[in-house]
Amino acid sequence: MDALASLSPLVDAGAPMVILIGAVFTRISAVAFLLPGLGERAVPARARLAAAIAIAMVLTPMVITPDMRPPDSIAGVVALYAAEFMSGAIIGFAFRMMIFILQIAGAIIAQSVSLSQLFGPTVGFDSESPFAAILVMAGVAIAAASGLHIHIVSALADLYETLPFGQFPGAAETGEWAATRTGAALMKSLALASPFVILGFLYSLALAAASRAMPQLMAAFVGAPAVTLAGLGLFAAAAPIILFEWLASFQRILFDIFSGSL
Repeated sequence: MDALASLSPLVDAGAPMVILIGAVFTRISAVAFLLPGLGERAVPARARLAAAIAIAMVLTPMVITPDMRPPDSIAGVVALYAAEFMSGAIIGFAFRMMIFILQIAGAIIAQSVSLSQLFGPTVGFDSESPFAAILVMAGVAIAAASGLHIHIVSALADLYETLPFGQFPGAAETGEWAATRTGAALMKSLALASPFVILGFLYSLALAAASRAMPQLMAAFVGAPAVTLAGLGLFAAAAPIILFEWLASFQRILFDIFSGSL
């Protein structure tokens, strides 16, 4: 008992720092579970936790200073952790939106080439079309190969200036930004899939003309394989361009995460 009592001063001295480090970890863990690649279903939860701890260890000396003190009350500590969790969720949502862009673009492509009824293997939590699965898996691989995970850590450090430690994000500003970012993501998805939308429109136009010229011909049975084959060929040619443009958008938001444009 005397030995434990002798450790009491050390515990009292280290407790404030532990609370502050836990607040940093709260923000980083919220980000880590939404990050592209790290937040996918294929990644074990222990790996995400280990990555969050590693990132928190890197960022803690940049955020916590020796003269910082946590709130004195339990309610203040809860508010501190809630504010950090909200900040982390906002940052993670901004990064996760880039995966949503590929998923929506893949769904539009599948719908345009008459393959929306098929579902392929996915790295995420929801079933998605083969085009979306290919784009997401390739996008995550390209993002990791280009070193974006390192740039994300740098961006997280810089974001403490935009979202200060221990402060709740403004509700009005956050809502406006989320709505703007969602609209920009939908526009980006449609822009990436626009060649396939044009292909689908031309297919529908040709199908209507063939049905009008030859009512007895089951034009859909002839046209569906043709548009699917044309869509697969177009996807093979356009996928590198789609991923290159997506990667450029991802790199842009790393430097200005709250920009409304992608």
